[in-house]
Formats: sequence, C-alpha cells, structure tokens
Amino acid sequence: MPAADTAEHLSAARSEVKRACHLLEAPSPASLEASSSALERAVSGLNDWRCGIRPGLADAHFAAKVRQLRAELRHAGRLLESAADFYRGWERILGAMSGGYTAGGEPAPVARTGKLYCQG
Repeated sequence: MPAADTAEHLSAARSEVKRACHLLEAPSPASLEASSSALERAVSGLNDWRCGIRPGLADAHFAAKVRQLRAELRHAGRLLESAADFYRGWERILGAMSGGYTAGGEPAPVARTGKLYCQG
C-alpha cells in the first residue's frame, strides 16, 4: 500500500478521535453514542494503517502524526473519564434519593434491571 494511503488512514483515525472529543465535550446519551461510533471508526482506520505500513517506514515517516494521535487519544480518555465521573455522581444522588443511605453512610445502591443489546 502506498505511503499516501497509509497516511490517509492515520489522518482519518485522528479526525474521528477529534470528532469524538468534540461530541464528549457536551455529554448526553446521543453524543456518547455518536462518540462511540466515531471511536470505532478510528480503531478501524488504525487497523487499516497498521496493515499498510512497511517495517521501518512507520518510525520515520509517521512519528509526528502518531504523536498527534496519541495526544488526541489522551484527551478523549480524559473526557470519557469525566463523563463517567459525572454519571457516577448522578447514580450516587439517585441512590440517596430513592433508597437513603447504608449503615456505612454511603448512598443506597441503585437497583438495575437487566438489559440485553444485540446488533445484527
């Protein structure tokens, strides 16, 4: 595969990670779902890039692009952690409001119904 094609795969992956970051800046159920799809496309692009690189070429030719992608991935990771913390906080509030507190002073656990998600 020509270096230009592999560079496109890497750039496309970075664009998808940036898109996911933008979506995660205002976390809502819809934006979380859309960011998940963007990250899946980024993983696919990275797999295509990895399959197309030649030994030795990756280190020299793509080093700067890989560093940029890593920075975007760290940013996405921080945003995902913040979203998880936000929803964990709401879960604690819901537990306290619906079930009070445990003997140890923690909010009561939130009862969850089972869910099954299938994609065909």
